Amino acid sequence: MNCHMFRPRSVLLASLFATTALSSAFAFEAEEVAERLKAVLEKQEVELGYDSAALDGRDVILEGVRLRSAAIEESLALDELVLQSVSEQGDGSFRIGRVAIDELRHEEDGDSASMSDIAVSGLILPQDVEAGPFGNMLRYEQVRIGRMDLANEEGPLVVIEDIHGELSFAPDESYVDATAAAESFSFNLGGTVESGSGAATLEELGYGRLSGSLFIEARWQPTDGRMTVSRFDTIIDDAGTLSVLVDFAGYTPEFERVLQETARSMEQQGSGQDSSMQGMAMLGLMQQLTFHGATVRFTDDSATERVLNHVAEQQGSSPSDVISQAQAAIPPQLSPFLGTELAGNIAEAVGTFLENPQNIEISARPENPVPFAMLMAAAMGSPEILVRQIGLAVRANQ
Repeated sequence: MNCHMFRPRSVLLASLFATTALSSAFAFEAEEVAERLKAVLEKQEVELGYDSAALDGRDVILEGVRLRSAAIEESLALDELVLQSVSEQGDGSFRIGRVAIDELRHEEDGDSASMSDIAVSGLILPQDVEAGPFGNMLRYEQVRIGRMDLANEEGPLVVIEDIHGELSFAPDESYVDATAAAESFSFNLGGTVESGSGAATLEELGYGRLSGSLFIEARWQPTDGRMTVSRFDTIIDDAGTLSVLVDFAGYTPEFERVLQETARSMEQQGSGQDSSMQGMAMLGLMQQLTFHGATVRFTDDSATERVLNHVAEQQGSSPSDVISQAQAAIPPQLSPFLGTELAGNIAEAVGTFLENPQNIEISARPENPVPFAMLMAAAMGSPEILVRQIGLAVRANQ
């Protein structure tokens, strides 16, 4: 039987190897991670300041943190911000396992805004913030906000709860899938009601307080800028669901960069800049986009009946009279722009929906992608040609 003994030199070499391996795994400085985070947030127009950065195991702890955005002049102060489970990836980027903030709050002139229970998981800090196929896009795996509140001197205006978003990047980085949701929201219109305003009308319809939820699903391909929003559902309790689908191309990282620079330039120059020059600049950008399709669909949940009854009461008539008036008014109003056939189809669809409110849908599905510049030119010159180009259609209860 052979007996193997550990020799002091072998133990020393093994210890040295283990120490070297561990050192390589954490071969970054806290300040390096903090500055990388600062550069990434700057691209999101958020300014990060801090007094010190230190390593604690795999965590990076920032002390005396200050956050400021373009929308808020005063900085929001945090005593401490912990970047948990930081690791360096093979491409030189840093991955932050989790960042959590208990609360952010801002008050000004009697108004207040707050967010609580904020957490971001899988946040990526690229080695070169300017490079990468997704441009300035903030890359993370999941973000959650427990609650958002907006209030004025009269009380709460907006409450949004359980907000979450997820990003899933293709292994070859050819696209990113995004989902987002606000599981619950409520808008109190009582503090904003003025006589004759839209809010006053909503209150008369029984919607002085709107509640509901929001769900979004989308895919973005940065190489050709193809953006497909396959779900954008706004659900209003006891009213209905508004669903929007959009498909267009050309929204590349470079397009986004130029768009932001153009918007920033316009904002800095203000109203003194020639509006025609502003329009030309935006028109030049729009030429890079192509339209593939869009759909807007409303699924009723009692809102239509309330509106019909309200209008009938205001007129001293009946809901059936209101429906007849709507059907009769549509053709002469729309025929000069959309053509007699489409105007008639719209009148028929609207009548079908109002008589039996289920759903009504407006869709545009061109046979081939149409440049946005061509759409704009047709809209100004010949709307009837435009609706044929994009395959505009209105359908009800389908």
